[in-house]
Amino acid sequence: MDERIVKIIGRASKKPGVYIWKKDSGKILYVGKADNLRNRLRNYLNPRDIKTKKLVEEADIIETIVTSTGVEALILEDALVKQNQPRYNVRLRDDKRYPYIRVTVEDEFPRILIVRRVEAQRSRYFGPYVDARDIRKVISLVGEFFGICKCKRDHNQMKRPCLNHSLGICVGPKTVVDKKHYRRLVEQACSFLSGDHSRVIRSLTLRMKDASASKNYEKALMLRDNIQAIKNLAIRQDISGSRLPDMDILGYASSGKRSNICQLQVRSKKVIAVLHHSLKGEYSLDPKRSMKAFIKQHYFSADMIPQLIVTSDQASDRELLEHSLATAFGKKIEINTAMRGQKRKLTDLAVKNSIHQLEQERLEKMAKDPLNGLQEIFRLSRPPRRIEGYDISNLGDRDTVGSMVVFANGKPDKGEYRMFSVKGKGANDPRNMSEVIGRRFKHDEWQTPDIVLLDGGKAQLSACKSKVPKGVLLISLAKRDEEIFVVDRKRPIILQKNDTVLHLLQAVRDEAHRFGKRYHTIKMGKRFLNNSIH
Repeated sequence: MDERIVKIIGRASKKPGVYIWKKDSGKILYVGKADNLRNRLRNYLNPRDIKTKKLVEEADIIETIVTSTGVEALILEDALVKQNQPRYNVRLRDDKRYPYIRVTVEDEFPRILIVRRVEAQRSRYFGPYVDARDIRKVISLVGEFFGICKCKRDHNQMKRPCLNHSLGICVGPKTVVDKKHYRRLVEQACSFLSGDHSRVIRSLTLRMKDASASKNYEKALMLRDNIQAIKNLAIRQDISGSRLPDMDILGYASSGKRSNICQLQVRSKKVIAVLHHSLKGEYSLDPKRSMKAFIKQHYFSADMIPQLIVTSDQASDRELLEHSLATAFGKKIEINTAMRGQKRKLTDLAVKNSIHQLEQERLEKMAKDPLNGLQEIFRLSRPPRRIEGYDISNLGDRDTVGSMVVFANGKPDKGEYRMFSVKGKGANDPRNMSEVIGRRFKHDEWQTPDIVLLDGGKAQLSACKSKVPKGVLLISLAKRDEEIFVVDRKRPIILQKNDTVLHLLQAVRDEAHRFGKRYHTIKMGKRFLNNSIH
């Protein structure tokens, strides 16, 4: 550790505050808070975990900022993390705000709107929801069934109904219907948005069947989509048999270098929303730090916060977080972990949802770029830039050839293709493949591949493994069941037929086969021509 850092730690204040690990260039690596700066920084003199050792080695200097209280330190730490996005701090991957439906009940003639912030406390809010497209469909249905206005014009200044009234999706408050009648419609619409969907779904279902019977399939399809949109906004899980308060359940999970927190929102004894929050940062694989960072960054800027937050892993500085939230929102907010009962079951559900989300993200990433998929499946240090595919072509025991094709960054690089005239006699594919691989790696001037893919199974793999240098992944792809064999692994890897990783490996193998066949045909043609001449 740099002597400057040791001296700074020895002189650090014993008061609360924030400490900042930095490079000499001014780049901030990590921001932390402490109730006693000197005691906290002394822990870094003998770091226990790998990431902290890495931080200490990378940093050149520490700066400290003294605050009056631990709460002030927590708020300052959060502000510095959001402003500078240090690599080692746990951060939310984005500042995405889920949409709400707002009904402006405080107005003389309420409107229905889509918003992403809860600002006017007298309005009624429904949500948050994951998909804004479904909300727009539902708002259209609210206009169709209840005639609630969504335009921004001042009704007191209107002398005739708006265009939406002519389209049949607004009743025309004040100009057509009076305040009392319109208020009744608003209450019905709020009841619908609260989850009482039965009457509307029943009506839409009848209209869909009528449209289908009269062969108006386009209209029937549109009505079906509207029904599905309502169901997508419907309550996800009814837990009304339990005596549960309004609360948020937070379930943490990590996979590889990625981590996620699933947030279940329980309101009126129902799970009304399942929201996912991806985390990043060197310490995002630490559950306690991740919980603290999420609560700090999410709830201090949240629109609405319940009085109870239940976490799968206890958050660091839990009591300080509770005190800070209570100060910020003017009410007691409890953060705890559930050990048993319905809360524990919901926590387990949130963790399972987090695991599922990480798996879905992994599959989506692999689908977009199979090279990332190869990196994850075979635990490579980076996505493979160069894949070499090999195949043996022969007809009996004559004119045996070996083909080598190269895929650079997932695309064929035909300038790097090579052919080998096999010297060994007989149709012994494993032996011939071993000869080709051995000859290939005698060419030090050729670029070293990340992956060598053989057309074949275990026999080809076993014959070639001693020929491939360390650091190069050797695999084989058997055509019959598309099994992927890996050195020193007993069972083959079997991917889904629609997996883009499998598609890439198949493309490499098939290209090697095509290229080998072409050379084999040319070689046979030359032999036949020579025989004819002689």
